[in-house]
Amino acid sequence: MMSVAKQRIWVTAAICLALFACQKKPEEQATSDKPPATVAPLGYAATDAGVQVTMTLPEPIKLYPELHTLLYNEGEGDLVTFMKTAAKDRAEQSADGFPVADYYRKIDWKIAAQSQKLVSLYSEMEDFQGGAHPGHDFQALLWDKSKSELIPTGKLFVNGADMTHIDAYACKQIEALRSKRAGEPVSQADFGGGCPKFASAKLILIPSTVSGKIGAVDALFAPSEVGAYAEGPYEIRVPQNVLKSALNPEFADQFAGDPVAENALPDPDADIAR
Repeated sequence: MMSVAKQRIWVTAAICLALFACQKKPEEQATSDKPPATVAPLGYAATDAGVQVTMTLPEPIKLYPELHTLLYNEGEGDLVTFMKTAAKDRAEQSADGFPVADYYRKIDWKIAAQSQKLVSLYSEMEDFQGGAHPGHDFQALLWDKSKSELIPTGKLFVNGADMTHIDAYACKQIEALRSKRAGEPVSQADFGGGCPKFASAKLILIPSTVSGKIGAVDALFAPSEVGAYAEGPYEIRVPQNVLKSALNPEFADQFAGDPVAENALPDPDADIAR
């Protein structure tokens, strides 16, 4: 026969086991009921009623889930809206008896460069909504790694900094490239417009020959922004040593060395000697 002491020990153990089981079950249940984290896709595509849309995102963007989700959601929303508007427009033109070509919009995101603190991204957008030729545009973004947030590209520079020499340098690069494409000297005055303000342009970072650093900042201009549409896009480079005096101290240590030779955009003048 079991002694009273042993009975008490067994009863106590049974109570402890019961309490442990009761405590574990809700925890295990909560864990099993938790939905897995949703990862945004790296692309989007849809076709309907003579309208086609596509978007691509670079594989490395998976390293920054918040940025990845943000770009995907915004891009998807833009393309869905475009499809609705384009389908309505095509239907109206068709009802009026006009021949209507297919409409499309494509957005292609790429990472231009990364440093310890920053990720530089840009997108090339092309669309066709009727007319003589497709439309083209760029978007440029900066992602602050430490704060996990987008920051304006203009924040690379000190607020109110004297950008006169930088604007002049960029303007000379524009004129040099326009002259090269035209086969004769051309100035911005000949185009009928002044030189753009560099800090207000769509800016991307360019890797340096020094690992992990930024060697230059390039401005991206879509066709017709600084030249005739037929001239195509412009990528205008300003090396970091020209930018130094205007750089924001918060990011100045991200810049060093010379920029790599390659442009972010494909070179339309690849067949012409540099």
